[in-house]
Amino acid sequence: MKRLLAIMVAIICIVIPLGSAAQKVGGGDLNFSPKNASPVVFSHEKHVNAKGLKCTGCHYHTFQMAKGAYKMDMTKMTKGAFCGRCHNGEIAFDVKDQKSCSLCHHKP
Repeated sequence: MKRLLAIMVAIICIVIPLGSAAQKVGGGDLNFSPKNASPVVFSHEKHVNAKGLKCTGCHYHTFQMAKGAYKMDMTKMTKGAFCGRCHNGEIAFDVKDQKSCSLCHHKP
């Protein structure tokens, strides 16, 4: 089952970009509007091309590939879920560090 899933992810990551040269990496940016916080724009381009991550680096063990599949919140992230899996101060900047807030949350 895991092997089939890995093959499917590989096919998706290869075929979809080939199907449309103008298509953005991972479908482009994702916009989030959290309650009581500034908006967040997640850039697939930045994480995939600039950081060299692969689709499977995040998808299926941290995120499903369907937008809105999870109810994300900072409490879960600060405990290592979602973005907090890598943004823990060891792999990438720490979501717990208030100085890092503006790296994701941008004033409209």
